[in-house]
Amino acid sequence: MENFAVAVDWSEATGAPITHVNQFVAQPGPPTLEAGPDGIYLLLGSIPPPFIPRDIEGQRRAIETLKATGLKVNVHGRFHMSRARLEELIQVLQTTADTYDAMVEQITQHRSEAMEG
Repeated sequence: MENFAVAVDWSEATGAPITHVNQFVAQPGPPTLEAGPDGIYLLLGSIPPPFIPRDIEGQRRAIETLKATGLKVNVHGRFHMSRARLEELIQVLQTTADTYDAMVEQITQHRSEAMEG
């Protein structure tokens, strides 16, 4: 069978909620009979900043509680993918990071030129 391209439709993405994430776990799956891991597991979540009171005693109690209990991650998504799809995801993320950095550099350069001129 020959390989061929198929267009994909992402139009339903506009109706999906945007969720902030700041915590990530990625790990290989359990071993299979073929001796390789069963793909890659990816978890995305967030931890909101903890409330720390302004008063010294409240701060002390809050910090002691944080030390004792840690912070719970709100898990927003659990995903499984093949190693090949992980490589595609890495490439997409790297391209996005490069584009983001170029945009920041361009804005910084324009601001710098505007301040000089």
